Amino acid sequence: MSDRRTRQLRDALLLAASLVVVGGALLSHRGQEPSASPPPPPASAPLDPSPLPKGGEPERAAALDQHEQREMQAGCDFADRGFGVYERWRPLPIGRLLVPPARAIGADGGYDLLVHFHGAEPVRKVLAPQGFDLVIAGVDLGTRSSEYARAMEGGGWDALLQAIDREVGSAAGVSGARARRLLLSSWSAGSGAIGRIVERGSSRMDALILLDSLYGSYMPGQTSLVQGQLAPYVALASAAARGTLLFYLTHTETPTSGYASTKEVAAFLLRELGASPIAVTSSGDGAREAAPGDGAEAPEDALRLTQMYDGGGLFVRGYAGAGPGGHCAQLRLLPAILAEHVLPTLGRGAQ
Repeated sequence: MSDRRTRQLRDALLLAASLVVVGGALLSHRGQEPSASPPPPPASAPLDPSPLPKGGEPERAAALDQHEQREMQAGCDFADRGFGVYERWRPLPIGRLLVPPARAIGADGGYDLLVHFHGAEPVRKVLAPQGFDLVIAGVDLGTRSSEYARAMEGGGWDALLQAIDREVGSAAGVSGARARRLLLSSWSAGSGAIGRIVERGSSRMDALILLDSLYGSYMPGQTSLVQGQLAPYVALASAAARGTLLFYLTHTETPTSGYASTKEVAAFLLRELGASPIAVTSSGDGAREAAPGDGAEAPEDALRLTQMYDGGGLFVRGYAGAGPGGHCAQLRLLPAILAEHVLPTLGRGAQ
């Protein structure tokens, strides 16, 4: 074989080997590439009209996620002054429980119960040092009202009350423990649980406290509320105006997108009763003082009172807060609401 032919054969072999190497590398690289993402699932069909507000939940969930991310800077990072007379949180099937000393439990096992939905730890921080001698249940289930609503469906609410009775009885060493007075409160998305409870009408409550926590659904393509969706709350507000129970409703100026804000819903409830709030033009210093001993200053202007309505046992308060700080600051009002309105109505005060 000539030298020329030998060189040609060698070059051909080298070229073939190179092609094999390059081809293998390309196949290996392709195998490592992520597969194409599957197409997104079709959007779910809209929910059927409900007697309880469900509108705008995707937007609301996103807003609440942002609120949680900013809690440490925006007013939900409350000063922690311990557990007061309470020893610790006790676990429940859903949520957790603070049980006061045995003196707060009657010889017959009767006790006063506050069940709060959404924000258990801030509520512990503002209430535990106050000495109200309340059994306090705190339930946190996420950032969407639908999560709270689902938990209270079926026998969820009754099961929670039964679990609380058992835990109180065990902690106090009494048999047949039962809630003699029931106080319900919620903040933000926690109103989803309240909605299911009042919709069923299965429990008589002595007081209802909604802290920037009642939203509404719009009619499709409109900015008017779905007819009848707030009927249970209108009935409660009417009963409170007659003095049957205490209903305390607060709202901020926080805007919403795609569903009715707490301010819009508060105005709607009052209109349904033929009532309207009065404007408050003071500096709002008194409103800040209405959160006694919370150990931290509220964000500037967050708790400046702008409007109010009092009628029988119905109290509506509007505040100037218009963002996450103002939203979180509503939790600071709970001690004052209990001390100044709820407990005196029940014939007791701070211990």
